[in-house]
Amino acid sequence: MLNMIKADLYRILKGKAIYFVLGIIIILSLISAIGVTPGHIGMTSVTSATINIEDQEFMEKLSKVNSISGIRKLMKSYGGFELDRAVIGTNMNLYYMFIVVVVVVLCVDFSNKSIKNTLSSAISRKKYYWSKAILIYILCTILVLFNNYFFYFLNLAINGKDFASPFGNILKLTVIQLPLLYGITSLLICFAFMFKRISTFNTVSIPFIMIIQLIALGITNLFRIKIDYFYQYEMQNALGNLVNNPTNNYILNCTILGLVYIVVFHIIGYNTFKNAEIK
Repeated sequence: MLNMIKADLYRILKGKAIYFVLGIIIILSLISAIGVTPGHIGMTSVTSATINIEDQEFMEKLSKVNSISGIRKLMKSYGGFELDRAVIGTNMNLYYMFIVVVVVVLCVDFSNKSIKNTLSSAISRKKYYWSKAILIYILCTILVLFNNYFFYFLNLAINGKDFASPFGNILKLTVIQLPLLYGITSLLICFAFMFKRISTFNTVSIPFIMIIQLIALGITNLFRIKIDYFYQYEMQNALGNLVNNPTNNYILNCTILGLVYIVVFHIIGYNTFKNAEIK
């Protein structure tokens, strides 16, 4: 298993995909640091809760500014807030980076049909499954740490201490988000073993989170049904809530939810792979 992980890691580091992902993280971090506002991918928007500003009049002014320089000038005039905390609250952005990781670690084997040769050797399906899953977790953890700490130091250099959290808080926020981020990773691993080919995997995984959000929004608007519990623990909202001084009970619930996702998605993914015909 260790040799498989080493071989895959060598292949990935020799390729361009992982450096492309790091480049995207750097670009998003620069935009957030210069604009003094967390960037996001998804249906949620930057709100007073996201950046911990309660002045509604100020937030209305912010919503009307349409340039990065204008946003920066307005945000700097506010007097300071923990921008790095707000950026970590938008870590659902990393979902799309995790997709790339799963593709280069796993889906490439299915699309290139190299998996058949691998399994025809002395490597069992169980060993193959867990070597891929472990490497994906390692790479995704590195991306989370790089994203959080790169932005912390970049923000400190560009915006100063008034817009930075205490150093130890970054580690705390990272740790309490990890169970949900690992849950998201497990979902993508499950998708990869279910759909196999890169094109099918991308077709399902890329719009998946937005589709779930749209369905929930449609149910709310069409049937006038309140699904507050769903919104409270929906991935994108939950990752944001976890950085805004949540209760210990909420942190525990999110941790349990993340662990449930990990167990359920691995059961589905492994059993799908174990019973699948490899062509």
